[in-house]
Amino acid sequence: MYTFYAIVAFIVVFSALILVHELGHFWMAKRAGVKVEEFGIGMPPRIWGKKVGETIYSVNWIPFGGFVKMLGEDGTKAILPWTKKRSFQGQPVRKQILIVCGGVMMNLLLAFLLLTIGFVIGIEPLIVDEEDYLNAIRDGYIEVQIGVSEDMPDKEVQVQRLVYFDSDNSVFHGLLSTGDTILTADGEMILTYEDLEKVFMDSGTGEVKITASGEDIEKTFSFNLPQRCPIVSFVEIGSSAETSGLKAGDLVKSIDGVAVSSAEQIIVLTQKHDGKGSVIYEVIRDGETLIFTVPLGEKDGRAGVALADFVSSYGNLSLYSDYVPHTLLAVNPVRYGLTAPVHAISEMWRLGKMTAETFVGVLKQFLSAGGVPAGVTGPVGIAQMTYVILQDGFAAMIRFIALLSLSLGVINILPLPAMDGGHLFFLLYQGISGKKPNPKWENLIHTVGFFFLILLLVYVTFNDVLNLF
Repeated sequence: MYTFYAIVAFIVVFSALILVHELGHFWMAKRAGVKVEEFGIGMPPRIWGKKVGETIYSVNWIPFGGFVKMLGEDGTKAILPWTKKRSFQGQPVRKQILIVCGGVMMNLLLAFLLLTIGFVIGIEPLIVDEEDYLNAIRDGYIEVQIGVSEDMPDKEVQVQRLVYFDSDNSVFHGLLSTGDTILTADGEMILTYEDLEKVFMDSGTGEVKITASGEDIEKTFSFNLPQRCPIVSFVEIGSSAETSGLKAGDLVKSIDGVAVSSAEQIIVLTQKHDGKGSVIYEVIRDGETLIFTVPLGEKDGRAGVALADFVSSYGNLSLYSDYVPHTLLAVNPVRYGLTAPVHAISEMWRLGKMTAETFVGVLKQFLSAGGVPAGVTGPVGIAQMTYVILQDGFAAMIRFIALLSLSLGVINILPLPAMDGGHLFFLLYQGISGKKPNPKWENLIHTVGFFFLILLLVYVTFNDVLNLF
C-alpha cells in the first residue's frame, strides 16, 4: 500500500510540473499565432482526448512527460502556403526560440515563486552537499550535540570535526588526549581546519581559548599562538621608508603602538592617517627590536613599502578530520522576510549550476563506464521521496516541488538532443549562420538522443527497483 501511495503522489506532482512546463510552450505558441494541434499530458497512446476549438487536449497512458504538438513542428513535412503563417516553421527564429524556451521559463518561474513563498513562511535549509550541511550547522539551522543520546538513538548523525591524535611534539601534548574532538575556539564553533585557522588569524597574537570533548567530559584550555609578524618585502628607493631606515626583511610587530599580525592590518592603520603625518613602525631585525618614524609622502600619502604575510604555521597541531557521531536536536526553518525573492534567485543560481554539473557528470559516467554515480535516483526513488515529504507538511512539499521544478528546467535547457536546449542549439545556429539545418539530420539526432535518455531512465529506474528489496 505504501508503494501504491508513493507512486500516486509522484505521478500527481510530476504531472503537475509537466503541465506547467507544457503550458509554457502552449502559451508562447498561442502568443506567436501558431496553431496548436494537440496539448497532451503523458506520452501516447492516448487514454482520452477532447477537441476544444482547434486543439485536442489529451491524457495519455505513459505518465512521464507531456507534449505540445504544433502545426509545422516537424521540419521534414511540407507546409502548405496558406497555413505557413500558422505553423511553427513559418515563424521568425526569434519567436521559435521563445516557444522552445517557454517550458523552461515556466518551470523556473514556478521554482522562484515557491522558493520565495517558502523563504517567507519558513522552510528547511536547502542542503545538497556536505558544505551546505556544515554551513547549516554553523548558522544554527541544524542543531546538533556531540555524542549519541540514549534517549534519541534514532537521531544519530555524523558531523565532520577535528579530532586529536596525541604525540610528544604536538603543541597540544598534555592538554588533549587521543580521540578528543575540538568544539570551539574563542567561542566560535570549529568543524574544519579552515574554521580553526580563521580564528587563529582573527586572534592575531596572544591566547586562544579552546574547548574540546573527550571521554564524556569537556576540556577547556588556552593555546598561545606563536608570534606572526608581516614582513617588509620591498622598500622603494628614495622613499620616506628608505630614508627613515626601514629595510626589506624587517618583521613588523606594531604600527602606531597597535600590534599587527597581517599586512592588511598595516594598510588599514596607515589609511587612518589620510595620507598625512607619520607612521611609527616597530620592527624586528636580526632579533633586535627597532622603532622607525616614517613620514607619509606629501604627493601620494604612501610610505613606499611593500608588505607580505608568511604562510601560517602554528606548530604540530596533530589534528585530523573525521566524522564524529552527534545527536540531531532540531532542524530550524530558514526565513528571510522581505528579502525572500533575492535569496530565492541566489539559491536558484547556485543549485541550478550544481544540477547542470551533476547531470552532465552522470551522462559522462553512463557513457564511459556504463553506470551512474551512487545516490542518483530516478522515478521510483523520487516517488518514495514524494510520499515521505508529503507527510512532512506543506512547507516541505513546497520546498520539494520547487527543487524538482528547478531541476526540470535546468536539465531541459542543456544543449542535449531531444531536450529543449537541443532544439534551441539548432535555432541559435540558424539565427547566427542564416542557414537552416537539414531537418532530417536534426530529427535523427533528436531521435537518437531521446532513445539514449530513455535508456538512461530505464537503467536508473531498474537500480531504484533493486534498492527496494
